Amino acid sequence: MQAERSTEAAGGQQVSRQGSALRARMLAQMTQKGFAEATQMAYVRGVLGLVNHCGGRRPEAIPLADARAYLADLKQAEVSDTFRGHASAGIRFLYEQTLGQVWRPISPLRRRMLEDMALRGFSEKTQGSYARAVEGLARFHHRRPDQLSDEQIRQYFVHLKCERKFARPTMTIALCGIKFFYESTLRRDFSVTGVPRPKREHRLPVVMTREEVRAILRQITEVRHRACLSLIYACGLRLGEGCRVQVTDLDRQRGVLHVHGKGAKDRYVPLPTPVLPLLERCWLTHRNPLWLFPSVGRGGLHGATATSPVPLGTVQQVFRAALAVSAVRKHVSVHALRHSYATHLLEDGVNLRQIQAWLGHNSPAVTAVYAHLTEQATHAAAQQVSRLMADLAPSTGSGQA
Repeated sequence: MQAERSTEAAGGQQVSRQGSALRARMLAQMTQKGFAEATQMAYVRGVLGLVNHCGGRRPEAIPLADARAYLADLKQAEVSDTFRGHASAGIRFLYEQTLGQVWRPISPLRRRMLEDMALRGFSEKTQGSYARAVEGLARFHHRRPDQLSDEQIRQYFVHLKCERKFARPTMTIALCGIKFFYESTLRRDFSVTGVPRPKREHRLPVVMTREEVRAILRQITEVRHRACLSLIYACGLRLGEGCRVQVTDLDRQRGVLHVHGKGAKDRYVPLPTPVLPLLERCWLTHRNPLWLFPSVGRGGLHGATATSPVPLGTVQQVFRAALAVSAVRKHVSVHALRHSYATHLLEDGVNLRQIQAWLGHNSPAVTAVYAHLTEQATHAAAQQVSRLMADLAPSTGSGQA
């Protein structure tokens, strides 16, 4: 605690004065990225803690190894998790963004894997997930992944499934990432490891009624959050697609929305007229030239200059909060808005093939699942079952027990 208090005191004295050119550049970069003022000050205090630890040396004169050693020392010191987290994020931001240095050098093997994935057109998110999967394998055995035997690879997956109890989607990501590494980067036969692909789960999506959707959206008072979630439902978008909508994606004349879909598969979907006034009100709150839903930072002060869209976690958190105070008791997430969109269109007679195109599904079989979830289908099935089971009810006129 003493280290934290001394750093806080030093930070409070120095932050209040005219800062150095380096600190001014760092603050300007954080402002441009939409960081809240409190976050900026916390990051600066983290850098000042490093400066104090290194005897007052200028940050640009402190080697990366010393900065990483300082953060390692903080883990052993009696400081709060919040302070340590801000110090780590602030120092890393300084070196990577302001000083333009590589925080942790990439090994030739990892770089080659990233290049192989880039050549195949994998998204940055997929590349990161696959690289972390291989990193977890190497960390488990404390050896380089290219030095592991087939049995050691198999034992790692036994550990994930039997000890850590990974769910099927997480296991599948780990399997695909590690398999790609060995087959594409190392040119090894992965099949000899004997690791099977997890069985596909066949679960029906949870669908809300139209009244339930509106009951949740009514609980959201922040215009930009309500506009984002309303657009996700009105156009059947995935969460990431909704958060990354750009101002130029709205085509009012044609009445369509240009969706930048998963896997670099763009599509156009109908843009309902009733949602346009809400989207316009949302844009007027920030006037960002690029993003319809920018990352405005704490207090919503940096929307006009933000260079990144609203974080997915923020929208998820808003949806969960609205769900908790609504009368809806179904266990649903933001993705349920997309399921509900497709089901409601089917109920209104929209062609299944058309819905497939609007959702961006490759296979009609994926879209066909919604045909079993419509009110007409469930009501008709219930009536048919009732007719079949009508003679099961005991007669009440016989008077027998």
